Amino acid sequence: MKKTLLALSIVSLSTVAMAEDNAANGDVNYGDPTATFSSVGVSRSSDRTQLNSTFGWGAGNMIFADLGAGDKKDAEGKVDYDYRLRYFKVNDGLGYSVDVMGDRNTTTAMAGGMYKFDITNNISLFPMLYGGYMSSKIEMQTDDGKEKFKDSTLVQAGLYAMYAFDDGHWLYANPKATYITRAKDYVPQIEVGGGYMVLDNVSVGFKVEHTADSKVSKKDTVTWLQASMYF
Repeated sequence: MKKTLLALSIVSLSTVAMAEDNAANGDVNYGDPTATFSSVGVSRSSDRTQLNSTFGWGAGNMIFADLGAGDKKDAEGKVDYDYRLRYFKVNDGLGYSVDVMGDRNTTTAMAGGMYKFDITNNISLFPMLYGGYMSSKIEMQTDDGKEKFKDSTLVQAGLYAMYAFDDGHWLYANPKATYITRAKDYVPQIEVGGGYMVLDNVSVGFKVEHTADSKVSKKDTVTWLQASMYF
């Protein structure tokens, strides 16, 4: 349970809202994490539902607010919820953000950024680097039992790669690794997904999140289906 909570916290660090100015036709392609837009949506896995909202204004300012809940209550019989509040600023391809996220037992604060490199008109790469601090109400420990902790600093590096279709659809891959200083170990992860514009302002999509084995995480794969409306 402790490892699951930690893995969920780390996965949420790299959850990215998707938007882009499409130079070819002036429309928005919702695969680029460095654009300004507003939306509401819902995401669903096999046992969790998450409400997603974004609000964009001015020169590249974005606020993201997500609230999720599990179908079943936690081990204490309470609602198994998670949340995230994020401010993101975009400036000439450079994006940086401040994040607060967590659940009933953990709270994590992160700050960092990414930069956009256009390889072709359709392919873009975004190297990213974040740092932060995680605090937990419950004690966590490594598999070997050598390290026990309730808090830790975190460093996460990753690469977001996107293919933007001319019609506004997108595919992406986001490998990353999070270093937990108290555990002295990395948690490798990869997220892949995409979206399909069914209307000018409505998309459906998917994402698959995979976490590898480490001292503080167990191998896990979660698939999400998503729907969003943009305005």
